[in-house]
Amino acid sequence: METNFKIGKIEAICAICIIMVNRIILNLPYSIVKNTGVGSPLNLIYLGFLGLLFILIINKLFEKFPNSDIIDLSEYLGGKSLKLIVSIIFILFFFLTLFMTLADFSNLLQIIYFNNSPAIFVLIFFILAMLISNLIGFRAIIKTICLIVPFTIISIIVAFFSVSDEFSLFKLTPILGDGAYSIFVNGLSNFFAFSIINFFFFFKPLLKNSYDFPKVTIYSFIISWSLLFLTIISLLFVFPMTNDGSNINYLYLLARKITLGDFLQKVDALFILLWILSIFSYLSVTTFIINSILKKVTHSSDGNMFSYLICSALLGICLYPFNISELKFVQTTVYKYFVLILLFGVSFSILLLSNWKFKRKNGGKK
Repeated sequence: METNFKIGKIEAICAICIIMVNRIILNLPYSIVKNTGVGSPLNLIYLGFLGLLFILIINKLFEKFPNSDIIDLSEYLGGKSLKLIVSIIFILFFFLTLFMTLADFSNLLQIIYFNNSPAIFVLIFFILAMLISNLIGFRAIIKTICLIVPFTIISIIVAFFSVSDEFSLFKLTPILGDGAYSIFVNGLSNFFAFSIINFFFFFKPLLKNSYDFPKVTIYSFIISWSLLFLTIISLLFVFPMTNDGSNINYLYLLARKITLGDFLQKVDALFILLWILSIFSYLSVTTFIINSILKKVTHSSDGNMFSYLICSALLGICLYPFNISELKFVQTTVYKYFVLILLFGVSFSILLLSNWKFKRKNGGKK
């Protein structure tokens, strides 16, 4: 990425954690539990170890390219043609992420608070925030994220401990759910939950010290995994039928159950406010990444025109009258396999082949 502003280790960790926080807000736990049922905690522990191993391999493969992202490696490996192809694939992925986030959360807000208001008002509210934040610059986005992340993380932890009186290990039995095959084989598809890894590929050039990249990836993954694990445990304890046919926002229902004594009731409004700020930050940083890819491909020095283009296209697509079944198919099938193909088919292959080419050109020397 080309930017004059470099971020530190803590700032990078916060930026990555905001991605997982928003995936949790937008019902990621539901998708996991729907797939593996009460075996989801064990499945997540299993995937957590695999994820850490995968990240360690990625860090090793990135060692020879200290100031490069996956787009730079694509150009190194296959020239401008491969760079363009990979750029388009990642732009589509990040744009799909923007669309899903905006469609899901604006729908949630409309159901809860604005059921008599046209959807366009909610959409414009978020899209204007995305546009303004990117016009102001990446520094403002990161500083905002660093302020919001601690509170959003605390909100998830509070949600977990506030329902501790309903915890019962019997609600997590049988721990193997539908069987070992369901957890360890079919459950591998739940690895899409760690879509944050696709964001890792763009953060190394942004760091003040590129050698902090392994720490950033490992720490942010552990924090993200922990938050997801706590949320899934909470939902299984409080809503043992989470894996039924409904698709209601269970984290919101969990927040509605929280009371802090007799003096503070219905704290879900405070949670929604935090989530709105969190969504703003998530949309802004994702838009920044798309901007950065477009600037790199077009060799443009000004990304403002791309911000206008992205926001306009996003508004147009969000206003298209998709039916519920189409949206659910995109969220539960298209997005899931897009993440997995991008991780293991595209990005990992580019990293492996770039290292092979580097060794071949340098006679195996670093």
